[in-house]
Amino acid sequence: MLKLILANICKKSNYAFLIVVFSISISSAQTLTQTVKGRVLDAETEAPLLGADIVVLNSNPQKGAITDEQGFFRIEGIPVGRASFQFAFLGYEDFVASEILIGSAKEVELNIYLTEALNQLDEVVLTAPTDNSAPNNKLATVSARSFSVEETKRFPASVSDPGRMALSFAGVTNSDDSSNEIIIRGNAPNQLLWRIEGIEVPEPNHFSEEGYSPGNVSLVSTSMLGKSDFFTGAFPATYGNALSGVFDINLRNGNSEKGEYAFQFGVLGADLTAEGPFSKGYRGSYLVNYRYSTIALLNQITDVTPGSTPTFQDISMKLNFPLGSRTNLSIWGIGGISDEDEDPEINDNFSSEEIFKSKTYMSGLTISHFFKNNDKLETRLSYSGNASDYVFESRNTDTSDFFEESDILRNNAFRISTDYTKKVSAKTTINSGAILSFLNYDVLTTETFNDQSRDLVREEGSGTMAQAYVQGKYRFTTDFSTTFGLHGTYFSVNEDFVVEPRLGLQWSINPNHTLSAGFGIHSRRMPLNQYFINIPEGNGFRTPNTDLDLMQAVHYIIGHDWRIIKNGHIKVEVYYQDLNKVAVSRDPNFTASYLNGQFIPIELTDTGDGRNYGIEFTFEKFFSRQYYFLATASLYDTKYRASNGNWYDSAYNYNYTFNLVGGKEFTVGKKQNNTIGLSARTLVNGGKRTTPINQELFDETGEVRLEQSLRNTIELDNYFRLDASIYYRLNRPKAAHRISLDIQNATNRKNIDRAFFNPNTGQLETDLQLELIPFINYRIEF
Repeated sequence: MLKLILANICKKSNYAFLIVVFSISISSAQTLTQTVKGRVLDAETEAPLLGADIVVLNSNPQKGAITDEQGFFRIEGIPVGRASFQFAFLGYEDFVASEILIGSAKEVELNIYLTEALNQLDEVVLTAPTDNSAPNNKLATVSARSFSVEETKRFPASVSDPGRMALSFAGVTNSDDSSNEIIIRGNAPNQLLWRIEGIEVPEPNHFSEEGYSPGNVSLVSTSMLGKSDFFTGAFPATYGNALSGVFDINLRNGNSEKGEYAFQFGVLGADLTAEGPFSKGYRGSYLVNYRYSTIALLNQITDVTPGSTPTFQDISMKLNFPLGSRTNLSIWGIGGISDEDEDPEINDNFSSEEIFKSKTYMSGLTISHFFKNNDKLETRLSYSGNASDYVFESRNTDTSDFFEESDILRNNAFRISTDYTKKVSAKTTINSGAILSFLNYDVLTTETFNDQSRDLVREEGSGTMAQAYVQGKYRFTTDFSTTFGLHGTYFSVNEDFVVEPRLGLQWSINPNHTLSAGFGIHSRRMPLNQYFINIPEGNGFRTPNTDLDLMQAVHYIIGHDWRIIKNGHIKVEVYYQDLNKVAVSRDPNFTASYLNGQFIPIELTDTGDGRNYGIEFTFEKFFSRQYYFLATASLYDTKYRASNGNWYDSAYNYNYTFNLVGGKEFTVGKKQNNTIGLSARTLVNGGKRTTPINQELFDETGEVRLEQSLRNTIELDNYFRLDASIYYRLNRPKAAHRISLDIQNATNRKNIDRAFFNPNTGQLETDLQLELIPFINYRIEF
């Protein structure tokens, strides 16, 4: 079946060159090798460790290295393929980085964080390979994991997008084939905090609309990614202005010793990356990536965006400047523009046209300094923002009725933050910091019917959000530790001030069983245009929503992690989220809530409530012996209470989600230098929810109005999608080639996108989502 699909695609898209590439000889006349280098750092303060010992496991002859005074190491001559490395330092727990992919063209860089042992006199015995999914943030005890660049490339149909890759994690789902929405434990996508390089940023996606539309494609190229963290609940006190979860992205540094380049081309466009040192002997480096994409080529294969051809492009960079042995300066920036202009659509007596343009930008500067006692101080400056223009026009050619709605949003923010980490002892670490955000906004939301126009939102101004936190970690024993902290937030628009306690516990009963628990109060502001709704009053307007308090969620989580196999584990987490100060319609005859993730152009009150609870299962085998799998299951319920006192299902109450992803690699060639990989992923969700209309009112007057008392009671068909991929990696002495085919929705199932009432037929009708989509891609590294 895969061969048939590929042959049809090649014929239709003129991709015959892929057949030639795939037929390249997989033999090699020599054993190819590569250099592995990096740094070894203290896990709590990130101070460099001088004299750490690195050994390449199962190498013959044995290879290894010792770190220098800045924690750097370098090992040459590592054979291409997969390799594992053990890191050891006197007084610290050993660490194993397993099954690291070694390619022929690009040097491998590893940043390893070691944890200080409580009893330095005892020899640390490693009983099992390290869990490489453990979060970077050592103050996280529950609902957290890290992800690597390799994972974003490994998961099928993720299009090297970290957001789409995260959909396979427990408690995370998406019911939209074309968007990057991330629904965590039934919470709306706009409750997620995005951070890049330690600072809050707008949603880093193309075609995003601040607060409401998450966009379609990530702005962050995987060529820029370092190891990053993803949280789904009870996150540490470092994080504020987050309700459902945190996506904490780190950018890697460029190669500081030699120039490296990569070029990528496929049906989504082109991607170019360049990195290297500023000068020989200086560890400063640059890393730059540029991408241009158009859906035109993909639309020739299948109608992904019928009637329009979206285009987007972005550029990312990171510059790293060591300013001595204890001080470092880094500068980064990401910017992207998106454009989609739909062709006019004409159906019988109805015509419509839709235009959307957006741009998103973010940049930052970080200065970090280690004191003589290895305490760490970081100061960050950042400037970020986004702008989007949305216009929808429709016209009835029989009656000449005209309707237009438009959103013009301009948001930007300047932020300054400082973070100080002090390691009191092997048992105790204290971290504190503050963030000051200066927010500017210019928002205009209008509706026009014939010659009557109404401004729903018209506001221009500024606001301030101030945050401060203090947190600590105390290790009673090697097996039992606790984290604790406070996060405070002040928001000038509503003059609300909140203090949020956080607590976490972790107890390793034995090497195979770990219990954990987490508690936290978390709050988040709404998008600025939601606060400045204009409500007609007399001959003027009023803005009643500026006094709405920050919405809060209290997270309770308990978990059990069982190392059931040497290279894998089973994890179970049970959670309950108590939501309060939820924005709902003040009018009890309307049951709208901000928890449904939509813009609400009416007067609101913060007296609503909500509750989310569920259980999550994860069975994961880390990549070893050339295969991996990850199976997750989530059962949950999410509801809110409107101002009339009644409880309703939220729009994201899908009740269940199941994920299964796995893959296998095969080494080929006379010298085993090359790789063929296969992978597949299945995603199953409960159906989307919608609200019926008031049928009696429609029958009498022809007016279409939602039946408020039946909000979200209609559950559509369940969502099912199967993705698959195959790739071939060809290593050569001066270059590495990777050819891949990813198929989204391989069974061609047409999932329901939305349901709507058609007044012409008097029936509830549905729009369907995307068909089978092939993503063909070629990448060369040199």
